[in-house]
Amino acid sequence: MKTRILDRFSTNNKWKDYINIRSFECKASLIISILIVFAFYQFDMYGSFDTYVKVLQDITLNIIQALIALLGIIIAGVAIIFSALNKEVLATIKKINPNASIQTIFISFEFLAFNIGIGIMIFLLLHFSLYTTFELVPEIVFYILLSFFLYFFTFIIFYAISLISNIIRLFFITDNYSNINEYENIVHYEANEIRIDFILNSIMKDRISKEEFIKQLLEFAEQSNSPNKKEVKKYLNDYYS
Repeated sequence: MKTRILDRFSTNNKWKDYINIRSFECKASLIISILIVFAFYQFDMYGSFDTYVKVLQDITLNIIQALIALLGIIIAGVAIIFSALNKEVLATIKKINPNASIQTIFISFEFLAFNIGIGIMIFLLLHFSLYTTFELVPEIVFYILLSFFLYFFTFIIFYAISLISNIIRLFFITDNYSNINEYENIVHYEANEIRIDFILNSIMKDRISKEEFIKQLLEFAEQSNSPNKKEVKKYLNDYYS
């Protein structure tokens, strides 16, 4: 796995996520951005920009705060996923489905966190620029920039929603593989019990009686370092009696 974050994005084609029109986040972001820009155009935001400045200052500040909060949620989400995926489950997933890649989800989280960080910087710069006395850009440039900011922000929101959906599916998958792993452990346990019983049965046929075997087995358990000697001895006595 590549160590540089941008290399990982390139390797996993994450840059294409911005323009993957077949994805839910791109479709939703594009539609909402077009509708909002069209509404602002109808309200003549450019011509009445001074009227909207105070509102835009508040909106950009709220967006910055929302993105910071979202970044915290993303960190918590990654921690939850790490806790849910133990080595046994990952090994079972790899054994049953060699093509499954949990890394893809983690890289998507990384990509989202990266975009949130960029978004915080962009909207922070935009927020401070609204307090300046610079001359307003031409109208066409104004609406192009507005479209970009809206698309980028809505993309982050819907990308996060899409990831939440992936997390839910991941938990279902993890639960299924955990059940498979638990079933395999039960089978292995029963197989070992049968194997041990067969070996002991073969030994007892040729050498010692069943009663003598139980006696020696309980003595051996008593001399062991097990912290649950009493329970172990009871189990062995009940099992072989």
